[in-house]
Amino acid sequence: MPTADGVCIAGIDQNYQSIRPWLPPPGVLRKHLYIRGKLVIRPRAKVRFDFHRVPIKPPHIENLGFDPDSIEYLGLCEESEWEKVLGASSFSTVEDIYDGLLKEHRWVEPDANVKSLGTVSEVQIEDIEIEPLKVPEHYKPRLVFSDSTGWIFRLPVSDLSFRTFADYEISRIGTILAASNQILKTLQSANRLYLRIGLPGPWRNPSTGKVACWMQVTGIYTFPDYLGGKSFADFDTTMQTSKTKAYDVEEIREKHPKAYTKWTEDEDNLLRKEYLRGKTVEELASMLQRKPGAIRSRLIRLGLLK
Repeated sequence: MPTADGVCIAGIDQNYQSIRPWLPPPGVLRKHLYIRGKLVIRPRAKVRFDFHRVPIKPPHIENLGFDPDSIEYLGLCEESEWEKVLGASSFSTVEDIYDGLLKEHRWVEPDANVKSLGTVSEVQIEDIEIEPLKVPEHYKPRLVFSDSTGWIFRLPVSDLSFRTFADYEISRIGTILAASNQILKTLQSANRLYLRIGLPGPWRNPSTGKVACWMQVTGIYTFPDYLGGKSFADFDTTMQTSKTKAYDVEEIREKHPKAYTKWTEDEDNLLRKEYLRGKTVEELASMLQRKPGAIRSRLIRLGLLK
């Protein structure tokens, strides 16, 4: 889930227990999701970490430290394997995740010694609510759903893939209401659906003054997959390509012949080598025939520039 350039990542281990890979400030960043320019930390990915214990501040008892250089990508789960993992780690009600310590069906005390992550399987999607953010072309979605008790939950969604998908649908369809209805229809038509629920750090509700760890939907997974196997990065690329069509691409390519073309592994290797040799962004842009902004973005993606 997104926090500016930072993200919160979570997974399920071989014993079907929830874990949250953790780094000291500034924390886990988007660059940590990639290995040599390839997105490897994403839903369905099998990833090996070199974990170590870290001081735990409840309720985040799943936190484990790791060395970013130790990450090893083992491929994607097959659909049946992925659903087996979700099913084996799931609870039938939201309350069950928090061992009776959930307050008002919304929050947990900041120092509660309880799980902060869990999967719930027996849910029914009731509605999708989306409101604009101050950042242009980005939106804040909320999921309204019920679990097997019939209780209605209305939670913000921090799932990065879902949020990017919602941005894409609004851009494609044209209005928030129409996009919300289409997303709702898509989720409700799934044969099976699992939600990952999590607790972020303590936050003060400005309307009540209450400081608590408030529940969020951190993952939405359907069978068949409503994303069609895509990740947030795929929707980012699609939206960027769509926006570019409003400009005269051919005119831009007169100065930067490779502008808006897909990066190759050879280009990534050359960019990395020449940047580490000390070449400036402008020199790299000239060498690779791309815009300076594209060079900076790629350097960030490769973890070479902050």
